[in-house]
Amino acid sequence: MPARIKKDHRKQKFLTAHDKMSEAWGDPEEMTGVQTEILSKKKLLLFWYRGIYQYIKNNLSGETVTLEMGSGSSLLWEHIPGLIRSNILFIKENDLVFSAFNMPFKDSSVGNIVLINVLHHLQDPVAFLKETERVLKPGGRVLISDPYISYLSYPIWHYLHPENCDVKNIGFNNTGDINPMIDANSATATNMFCVKDSSLSGHKLELVKVELHSKFLYWVAGGYNFPQFIPTCLTPVVRLAEKFFSPLDKWLASFMYVILEKSTTAHV
Repeated sequence: MPARIKKDHRKQKFLTAHDKMSEAWGDPEEMTGVQTEILSKKKLLLFWYRGIYQYIKNNLSGETVTLEMGSGSSLLWEHIPGLIRSNILFIKENDLVFSAFNMPFKDSSVGNIVLINVLHHLQDPVAFLKETERVLKPGGRVLISDPYISYLSYPIWHYLHPENCDVKNIGFNNTGDINPMIDANSATATNMFCVKDSSLSGHKLELVKVELHSKFLYWVAGGYNFPQFIPTCLTPVVRLAEKFFSPLDKWLASFMYVILEKSTTAHV
């Protein structure tokens, strides 16, 4: 028996990222652990995420309390001292466990709320924004990085990526149990902030800016499911291609930044 266990352990060491994600599929906590391991080993993917972390840091409001939703394997805490990490699941490295629709914060007590690849996993993102209005201080911000549906990225998000991509709706319908790592609508942010203008109608949140990003880098990094497709030493070449084609972001980008701000005239 011990020999068999040892053999299985050796085999585990040689599993690809896709194999590990497939084995963990359906178990949210195990998937988070696998993602943490993959992110620590894939240099190009980590480089891509660090670009997002830096963008978020550069666009925070001046308020002190910053909350990250769906922290999971995120390393944003390395860039923002005092960051409060949270999740709907129990993750030992995170600080709080709660639902995005019922935050354990007093009214007007939070300065920034950050979501990195999380908004599209919310079944009702409009209800979430209503809750952010309650907990944000006037002048506080919601900072989002989420998938963007362009002509180039649509076939990937719709046909190759394991998550759902419904270009006709915001959020998703699911009357059964929701797996926060799998259930999603990758088109949510695009539909909310690039297609349908009514998402913020009647809200105290104002759209500060939308920026499109990442045409190639995330995909050649292999994401979490596939191996890195190019050597890390070629990163400058990919970055140059990203910059060269940036005028075509509307048609080629795969991700987007969204920054929302609570009106300073909102009642505290």
